[in-house]
Amino acid sequence: MSAELKPCPFCGGYPKLSFAEIDFVGRNFLGDKKSKYRVQLICRKCYARGKPIKTDYLINCNPHESYFESRTWILPDIREKNTKMIEPWVTQAIEAWNRRAKP
Repeated sequence: MSAELKPCPFCGGYPKLSFAEIDFVGRNFLGDKKSKYRVQLICRKCYARGKPIKTDYLINCNPHESYFESRTWILPDIREKNTKMIEPWVTQAIEAWNRRAKP
């Protein structure tokens, strides 16, 4: 994904992606975790926030182990699976952030 992010409309700073687990349903007998996440862009300078996008329920997804926000070393196939799982919502969050109100 190569969507270009516009700077913050308030301070000109640059945003970062934020992922937060908002609804945990539970685990099945195999240990699969089912959760909903909030995807949002937040300015690094003034902390202005874009529109929060809620995902559907995802099974065994960890957005922090994706190409969007990779915090740890992880196997490429797991990183790719998590990236594909959350990509539609990340795209929506980026589009919401880049949308500007007309003067």
